[in-house]
Parts: sequence; C-alpha cells; structure tokens
Amino acid sequence: MDLETNKVPRFVLFSILGTALLSFCGILAETSMNVTFPTLMQQFGISIGAVQWLTTGYLLIASLVMIMASYIHKRFTFKATFVTAVVLFTLGLVICALAPTFSILLIGRLISGIATGLCTPVMFGIITQFVPGAKMGRYMSIGGMILGFAPTVGPTYGGLVLYYVGWRMIFWIILPIVLISFLFGYFNIQQRVGTQKAHFDTLGFTLIAVAFITISLGFNDASKHGWGSLSFWGLVLIGILALAAYGWWATKTAQPLINIAIFKRRTFVLSFLTYLSLQLSNIGLGFLLPNYAQLVLGANAMTAGLLLLPGSILRTVLMPFGGSLLDRRGPRLPILTGLVCLIIAMAGFVLTAGVLSVGWIIGIYIIYSIGFSTTFSNTLANGMQQLSPKLIGDGNAAFNAIQQYAGSIGTAVMATVIAISQNQAGKLSSVAATARGGLHDFIILLILAIVMIILASLNFKFQKTDQTINN
Repeated sequence: MDLETNKVPRFVLFSILGTALLSFCGILAETSMNVTFPTLMQQFGISIGAVQWLTTGYLLIASLVMIMASYIHKRFTFKATFVTAVVLFTLGLVICALAPTFSILLIGRLISGIATGLCTPVMFGIITQFVPGAKMGRYMSIGGMILGFAPTVGPTYGGLVLYYVGWRMIFWIILPIVLISFLFGYFNIQQRVGTQKAHFDTLGFTLIAVAFITISLGFNDASKHGWGSLSFWGLVLIGILALAAYGWWATKTAQPLINIAIFKRRTFVLSFLTYLSLQLSNIGLGFLLPNYAQLVLGANAMTAGLLLLPGSILRTVLMPFGGSLLDRRGPRLPILTGLVCLIIAMAGFVLTAGVLSVGWIIGIYIIYSIGFSTTFSNTLANGMQQLSPKLIGDGNAAFNAIQQYAGSIGTAVMATVIAISQNQAGKLSSVAATARGGLHDFIILLILAIVMIILASLNFKFQKTDQTINN
C-alpha cells in the first residue's frame, strides 16, 4: 500500500466486500425473521418470549464467538477463518430452510451465529491492518454501512418473501449471495501479520459465557414471571458477578481473552457504552416495529416489512457521508447531530403512540435512520482511535462482541416488555395489551437515546481535556 498517497489496493476493497457481504447475509437472515414471528408462533404453537430466541440466541452465540476474535486472529489466518465461516453459514441456512420443528430451526440459527461471529471481526481486522488512518473513518463507514443496512432491509426482505413464497425461502434466496461473498473473499484476502501459537484463555471465556448466557436467560424468565421475579434478579446477579470475576482474572493471567487495559481509557469506555446503546436501540427497534405493525395495527407481513425500507435506503446513502464528515471535521459534529435525531425520533414514537399508523412509523423511522447513519460507525471509529496500536485487536474484539450481544439484549427487552404487558392484560384485549407494551418500549428507547447523548458529550469533553494535556 502506498502510504504517501493513502491509496487502498483493490484486493483490500474486495476483501472488505467479501467479508462484509457474508456478515450482511447473517444479519439479513436474523432481522428478516422478525417479520415471521407471528407466523412462526402460530405454526409452531409458541409464545413471543420463545420465538424471540431465534434472534436472541443467534446474537448471543455470535457475541461469544466474537469475544474470541483476538485469539482467533493470532492463531489462524483471515482466509482460514473466513472459509470456516462460509461453510458453517451455508450449513446453518440449509438446516433452517428444511427445519421440521422450532428446535431444529433454532439450531440452524445458532450455527449461523457462529459463522457471523467468525466473519465480522475479520472484516474490521482487514480494515485496521490495511487502511491508513486518514481513511479509517470512511472505510469503517463502508463496513458499517453494509452491516447497518441489513437490520433495516431485513424486515422488508422477510416480509416480501413470507408474503409471496413462505418463510423457508428466506434462507434459500440468501445462498447465492453467500457464494458471491466467498468468491470475493477467498481470492483477495491477504495477511499482513503472521499467525502464532497463542494461549486460549479457557477460564476467561467460561466466565464471559456464563455472564452473557445468564443475563439473557434472566430476561427470558422476566417475560414469563415479570421484572420482580427472584429468578430474573438471581440470573442477572450471577451474570454481573461472572463479569466481575473475569475483570479480576484478566489482571492475573498473562494472556487474557480480552485485555481489560482497553477499559482504563475513559474516552474508549464512553465510546464503547454509546456504541452498545446504539446497537441495543437499533436491533430492538428493528424487532419492535414490524411486530407492532402486525399485532397492533393489523398490517400484513409484506406491509410490515416495507415499513423500514425508506429509512434503510436513506441510511445506506448517508452512512459514507457520515464517515467522510468524521475524517474532515472530527467525530463531535456527526455523532452529536445523529444522537439529536435519535432523540427526536424516539420522542415522536412516544408522543404519537396513541394514533400511530403505518405512515407515521415510516416518517419517524426516516428521522431515526438519518441519526443512526452519522452516529453508528463513527462511534466505533472514534473509540478505536483512543487505543494504542497494541490494543487495537482487543478493542476490535470488544466492539464486535458487544455489537451482537447488545442486539441480543435489545430484542430480549423489547419482547419481554410486550410479553409482560400481554400477561398482565386483565380486561384489555390482546391488541390493546400489545400496544401498551409497545408504548413502554418506545419510552425505554427514548430514555436510552438521552443517555447516549450524555455519554457522548462527556466523551468529547474528556477528549478535549486529554488533548490539551498532551499538547
């Protein structure tokens, strides 16, 4: 690569495209299933709390695999990891397409989650290895654009396929895209840093897995027994203790799964928390709106899927612009502007919940997408820029893992709030109870958006202070 002209070679572009396409397929399949939930609930005779595990379980597994990204990239080449991901993802698609029961369908989604967990960090690893710092924001935005487009186009894709040919075709149609991604990746992925016989932190992984799984199970329990249930708080407490135990263990072992030194820099931590909240909001809203449209407004699957299409198209167009804006003006302007848009959008959902219609959802979601396009990948890029080069791999693993896990929790929270409202309906109809749960979800997401802008504002204040001290 020519460092003077900052030109990015063609093989890097094709490598990013190949890995991003495979990750896109994973997220597309995951989010397209959100529209099918009412159909699957009826076909398999399951509740919304059970069917949401198709999303929660997928994201949970993907996040656990991404936790190992730093180790995997030291031990195996990018190409070997990518090929493994392609094989597993193809297997998962076929299992899902042929699944005779809900349990088999869930197994197929979990296998696909492993594939996404392997592939997504490869994409960001290629960017951090081969793209010069002056263009980091732009290429992070390209990767983020592809990944960010999937959660919003997914419901549209799922709704159209479900309406015309049935939910099983969701998986068959994706297979050719997987083949294209394989061709781009296999013939272009290269390696700058050699592999090594790295030590795998088994205890550290176990502690993180216990934390992630128990917290997810806690939310699943809350959907059945409410927020005050002893098992919910017990499972969440176990998860918190497991995370604390990992923090202690990571300071004692020579090769931790993720070096917690990344969390000693406050500006990284604030970027990390903002990014976590963004993904929780994004995936949670992507789950909520199509189901709200069907269960409350009575829309069919095709209409519910099309709700998010205008916003998703606009998001795709604007996300590269957001990255270029970061490269030219710094992170403060695009990130804070985007977060203001998110607050306006969520306030819109809360204030119009009583008269919400398909048209209102489309319009408000467009505002949300504008904000997300200038915030999401830029928050990631800004966070990574706070780390020293030796911690980039750990930061990459942490960001990718929390991206998936936050989506898992976002889906679980949205589904749990609705399930509790339905379980405590009393004399309310099912539609009215679901609408009440949806309003509560909108309020939660509005509060989360306000928290995000506070976190980001503090972050930029600290960055300015740190820069002044360093100068």
